Amino acid sequence: MTIPTRWCLYTRLSYAPDGSIEKVERQEGDGRARGRALGWGEPCCVYVDNSRSAWQRNRKRPDWDRMLCTMDASGARLIQGDTKADHVHDGIMTYHGDRLIRQPYDLELLLNLAYGRNLPLASVTGVRDLNNADDRFILRIEAAQACRASDDTSRRVKRGRLANATKGRQRPGGKRTFGWGVPTGEQRKVLDPETEEVRTVEVLDHNALVPAEIKILKECGELVLAGLSNKGALRWLNSRTLSSGGLPWTERGMKQALTAYRMAGMVEYKGSLYEAVWKPVYASTREDALEVVEALRAIFAANAQEHGYHGYARKHFLTGVAECSDCHAPSPEEPNGGKCETDPLKCGKPHRFFSRKPINKTPYYYCPGCNRGRTMANFDAYVTGRLLRLLNSAELLKALEERAQESEAEQPNYAGEIAVLKQRKAEATATLKQLADHPGVNPLLLAESLASFDEKIAKLQAAAGARPGTGLLGRVAGISLEDWEKEAVAVRSEVLRILYRVIVYRTSQRGPGFDASTIKLVRKKLDQEPAGAEALQLRAVD
Repeated sequence: MTIPTRWCLYTRLSYAPDGSIEKVERQEGDGRARGRALGWGEPCCVYVDNSRSAWQRNRKRPDWDRMLCTMDASGARLIQGDTKADHVHDGIMTYHGDRLIRQPYDLELLLNLAYGRNLPLASVTGVRDLNNADDRFILRIEAAQACRASDDTSRRVKRGRLANATKGRQRPGGKRTFGWGVPTGEQRKVLDPETEEVRTVEVLDHNALVPAEIKILKECGELVLAGLSNKGALRWLNSRTLSSGGLPWTERGMKQALTAYRMAGMVEYKGSLYEAVWKPVYASTREDALEVVEALRAIFAANAQEHGYHGYARKHFLTGVAECSDCHAPSPEEPNGGKCETDPLKCGKPHRFFSRKPINKTPYYYCPGCNRGRTMANFDAYVTGRLLRLLNSAELLKALEERAQESEAEQPNYAGEIAVLKQRKAEATATLKQLADHPGVNPLLLAESLASFDEKIAKLQAAAGARPGTGLLGRVAGISLEDWEKEAVAVRSEVLRILYRVIVYRTSQRGPGFDASTIKLVRKKLDQEPAGAEALQLRAVD
């Protein structure tokens, strides 16, 4: 067999949740040692696919694809400018065959590229010649065995998940779900299939609730239902806890946690719901908790459709809320903004919002267009006082009570209807699967039947998410200054947005002091919150 002069080394690990490269480094060390023992010398290139599966066909292996480019002696697949894919290799080294290939398709792809070349494939267990028929036969058998082993594992995992779901239990092992997983005090030893190392892990009860974490999730969900924005809820959640992995929450992770059916005391498996062994989180009954989950899904779906990009998260009380009376916001007609020639209450164009910056080490709110500014401490205190006076007024408390009664009497139960439709869809899906192979059943009719459920669910979700609510106001109505300051800044800013439009006018006052007469708080009607400023019917309140 020809000894290669320009060979490459391929390493892969299927699962590395912490990003660790220690195990692929061990594979590289063993491969280099094997190359020296065979007289191959040192590798030209080292390819690493960390935390990449070779069994899943839809999972990309970037370095595997780059290595294949170098197997084509014609040079047609080479990638110029890529130091690992712009030249040809004449040999491959790997720790074991299943690190390189776990699907027969991948093996055939490699054999086709290596056809006609005396290309050796080496591992710690031996050397194969890809141009030798007997060696190719053995490699095909090994690839088929590896694929069969992966298929068997997948089948056992699926059966285990179905059995757990029907018993109302979450799958054991794996990453801990936030809110679930209480230590049992026991430990067990597990074998790492990638490195064959034995390690000790703590045994958790994945079906037991963690009270402190569940309390945080429940309160966050209630805030979203009350009207808090996605970004505001995310900042509130991150200010109180980290995820189960010890990292800050992402918006996607927050949505998944709040809308999971386990929050309703249910276990979902392939579209079907089963009663869990734990109690529901959002309400005392599973039916009521399921309505909350569907309502949250509807809100998130409506927000995603209305706001594709939420912009930068607000960090201060009045940034993105207070408006400049003189400056238009940038637009296609006025890229740099423009000066407003009328009163902002009569102007149909959006105005610039105030930002924040320090001036002489003193925090200021300012307009980016004209640099008009107000001292942050004074401005916050004035607006807070006006806002708390309204939140504690008998007029607002009465209006909120009337609004709540009207909503309870008039608004349809969208969440309940969505839950029923989803359950019916799951039942229909199971029935249609049994009829799919029947010769007298038209597959187009089956697809249309399921599509009708999706269409109805989408309409209900849009209607539920479009409903304005005053739940957030009910949360803070009658609040004291001490409790108000304990609320997250995102909650306080959202309440201000719902109740007032804050406009800052030019002042003739010079020097220290705060001119309250230049700050105008324009009250918004409750039945139109929180729409765009130009669409609101406003009334001034002294």
